[in-house]
Amino acid sequence: MKKLILLFSLFLIQNAFCQREEVKNYTWDATPKFKEIPEEFKNYPAVVLKDYRLYDNRVGGYAFKAFVVKHSAIKILTEGGINNYNKVSIDKKYVRDYRDLKARVIKSTGKIEELPKERIIEKENSDERQFVFEGVEKGDIIEYYYVIKDFPEFRGSEYFQRSIPVLDAKFQINNIGAATTYVYGYNGMNSAPERGYNIYVGSNIPAYKEERSATTIANLAKIIFFVDSNKNYDFKSYYWELASYADGVSAKSMVKNFITELALDNTAIPLDERLKKMDIYLKENVEIDNQYFYKKIFETKKISPKMVLYLYKDVLDYLKVDYQFTASTDKFENKFDSNNVVPSTLSEIMIYIPETKKYLSPFYYWMPYGPPNSTSINNDAVVYTSVKKNVTYNFDKIKGVSMNDNLNTTQSDINIEEDMETVLVKKKSTYTGYTSFYYRNVMKYIPEDKLKEFVKDVNFDEVDVDVKNFTFDNKEYKYNYEDSKPFTFNTESQVKETWLENAGKNYVITLGKVLGKQTNLYQETERTSDIELSFPKKYQHQINFTVPNGYAASKLDNMIFNKEIKDSENNVIGKFISSAKMDGNTLKISVEEFYDFTHLDKEKYNEYRDVTNAAYDFYKSSIVLTKI
Repeated sequence: MKKLILLFSLFLIQNAFCQREEVKNYTWDATPKFKEIPEEFKNYPAVVLKDYRLYDNRVGGYAFKAFVVKHSAIKILTEGGINNYNKVSIDKKYVRDYRDLKARVIKSTGKIEELPKERIIEKENSDERQFVFEGVEKGDIIEYYYVIKDFPEFRGSEYFQRSIPVLDAKFQINNIGAATTYVYGYNGMNSAPERGYNIYVGSNIPAYKEERSATTIANLAKIIFFVDSNKNYDFKSYYWELASYADGVSAKSMVKNFITELALDNTAIPLDERLKKMDIYLKENVEIDNQYFYKKIFETKKISPKMVLYLYKDVLDYLKVDYQFTASTDKFENKFDSNNVVPSTLSEIMIYIPETKKYLSPFYYWMPYGPPNSTSINNDAVVYTSVKKNVTYNFDKIKGVSMNDNLNTTQSDINIEEDMETVLVKKKSTYTGYTSFYYRNVMKYIPEDKLKEFVKDVNFDEVDVDVKNFTFDNKEYKYNYEDSKPFTFNTESQVKETWLENAGKNYVITLGKVLGKQTNLYQETERTSDIELSFPKKYQHQINFTVPNGYAASKLDNMIFNKEIKDSENNVIGKFISSAKMDGNTLKISVEEFYDFTHLDKEKYNEYRDVTNAAYDFYKSSIVLTKI
């Protein structure tokens, strides 16, 4: 019996060893066999028959290396697919060594033509290797694989879904030593483990469709993996990693001095005002940079992102303020996984203050204390509560925000000079909420000679004008807390492209272009994804057009629109409405557009498209100036 157990153990060791060698000495089948292409995939330009990605990490016993295999086979189904898929580029940057690199064409007749090594091109002054499959025809299969020797991969992700279907996908990575390799598959990648290996496979993965206002990337078939010495890594493990950055660093005097200087411990002042004061001071005076000494934050005026989190935590602890660490995902990049901890996806880290019902955003220097990060609104999150180092957690949704807090208003005064050729626009644009937070931050990094271009892009978005003068109001970070002082552009511009066209004795002027280019969804037909917006928003526009002497304005109905989105209870949650009327010799046009939601089921897509296209139609709309 003991001998049988020994033989069985040796078999397992040998089998595991063979599997490791499979990666290091990987090769393809001399006569490959692939899955049959389903009928529903045959209209694509090409189909991926095989996509294998294999990792073999070797750590310990003086070894610190990894072998990685990438193996793909693609069948060309149309003439158009030839040019799109007959070239393969491989980035060799940071790669220690290529052990093997092969490519071949399998003709529709079954004949196999392997590319000689001299056909694999190394580009000059580039980290890229490329090979081109020449003479490829419809029905051929192009196949290639490479084996690289590299440093171990301890965390990463692999996306398997493409713009064409994938019939056979496989991810494999081994466990190493005493560490645990955590691997999670999403959206069609399913676990098929073997002893000592994490293996995920996918079959008949459909092509993805790129759509506007959708969580396309979050919905892709993918693998995320990481290695950790903790064999029972869970949400509490993640919390202690997050919260223990400066453990062991005695910085109480630094924190106390900071609190005292700003009077943050003065309880006669409401907590809300004290937290606002702290947030403004840090984000206006201490720069995010690679500074690794926690106790030198205020000496150097520099701080690393993780130090920011810990400094906020230290201050709140000192003041004995209740708070909750909150971790969520960027909803456009990753779905929140409440069953497994995936550290690399938990990018939206905030501190929630129950007393004020507001968030601190240490990692986002452009985000003020108050609302949650825009990419995590109404998204699932893990919420931690710590009482005397006893940590508990629960899952909840990040709170929403009001569309009225995210308001863009414009006032445009449009005049035509006496030559009836030159159109002048005086435009004032104001922003509150997330857009204003972003603009105030980005303004700090735009060179002086690029400001004019920035102003043009923001205010006219692909509409060609010559910005003659511009100024800004309320661009400092502190105004993020005052909606009464929105971030403001004041511009005076001359139109360069044709807004005004001669029509015999009359003229046609496209007034809608003053809003800048609008989204056009007319080309989209069947919607495959739900609609997802970063945050609710509202636009209000006032256009005042002075009708030139000797002319009358007609066709005003061209500027009038009214489209709505209603929810299941018949409430209006989205709208584009405009009006136009004459006041003396001034045509006054008013526009309101809003989206009072972040998520909308795809069944409502036609309503959403109608509202969005109404904005586009307005942008294209014109009136007639009739000679009188």
